[in-house]
Amino acid sequence: MAKKTDPATPANLPCGQCGYENEAERVYCHNCGGKLDRSLLPKEEEGSGKTETPEQARKRIAKMTNPKSGGATREIKTAVNVLIYSAILAALFLVTQKPDGVPELGKEVPQRLVSSDLMDAIDSPQPKRVDLTEAEVSGYLQQQLKSKDGGVAGLEFKRAYVNLHPGVIHIGAEESLFGLPVYSGVLYRLEVKDGKFTATMLGGNFGRLAVHPVAMQYLDFFFQKIWGLLQRDRKSMDKMQAVVVQKGTITLVTKGGAP
Repeated sequence: MAKKTDPATPANLPCGQCGYENEAERVYCHNCGGKLDRSLLPKEEEGSGKTETPEQARKRIAKMTNPKSGGATREIKTAVNVLIYSAILAALFLVTQKPDGVPELGKEVPQRLVSSDLMDAIDSPQPKRVDLTEAEVSGYLQQQLKSKDGGVAGLEFKRAYVNLHPGVIHIGAEESLFGLPVYSGVLYRLEVKDGKFTATMLGGNFGRLAVHPVAMQYLDFFFQKIWGLLQRDRKSMDKMQAVVVQKGTITLVTKGGAP
């Protein structure tokens, strides 16, 4: 192989294919025969008549043949993209996982007629107390929701259930998407203040993925059946003078005085 010329000489023209330093007047590489990019040759500054110095030419050629500028920016962008895709994959994984508190099949359908007991208590002229277990409330929801249409196309409703914790009720649903179980739910804080029943939404979930209450406002199409039932039962809850939610149980006390 022929000896390369001095790389410090500004007239040298590097070959883009093999890197050989060619004389400025060449059109094809003396080493490999590849066509040379003559735009890499030093140029006169527009309107000044000045020619690049050897150092300026070296920097320009190095930048064009092996640019390093923006390397840190590219690395940052790559790292950000990796984090975004990792977060998406982690979220998808959590969505497919079964959340805590899902009861075993059959345990959410007790024999007690909850709707009948509630109506009797509401119609009583005197305040009346109704104590319900988690399983009884789940059975009531199961009966009410299973007969209603709604929800997302492609999802087959399987069952509803509740989890009761001090002051808080989690209303969950299990549906089937092409044979795969899909779990979703809404979390509420229940209380009666100044004689008025309030249900404050604290958020929700898809699988094990928690959803912020602000985001839940834009996901109402997933919970049409649950929220439709809550709106109907809201009138009944407005007739309660006390609602006490404990671990596994809920106590309702009616106002009485019904005509």
